[in-house]
Amino acid sequence: MAKTLPQSGEPLLISEIFDRLATDAASLEGKSIRVTGRLQTHNVHDSTVMVTDPKSTKSLIVDTSLIEPFCAKLGSLFQFIGEVDCLSEDCDMKLTARVVRCVDGLDLVMYEKALAVQRQYLEQRS
Repeated sequence: MAKTLPQSGEPLLISEIFDRLATDAASLEGKSIRVTGRLQTHNVHDSTVMVTDPKSTKSLIVDTSLIEPFCAKLGSLFQFIGEVDCLSEDCDMKLTARVVRCVDGLDLVMYEKALAVQRQYLEQRS
């Protein structure tokens, strides 16, 4: 019986997540995404962190229960891969992370440009 691998996660900016929530929240429910943000808080007891988009200052709650303990340095840039969960009817969302990595030193401007070029290429292919 063939096993399926978990999704690699669609790369999204935190601001793009909130844009999608405003227009079509159902399209995010259960979706595997990859998000990058600056670590603002880390609550070990609740296994949650808050990451912020450095450009838009929008924040996202990440459930880290599957990846604890991890070396969380406040102010560092982290990338999380996981699935989106809506917490309530008005879709306060959180990301349940299954992969984390510190990406300090990542040039966010170049990352966003590369992401835009990749999306353009994939769109042309389909």
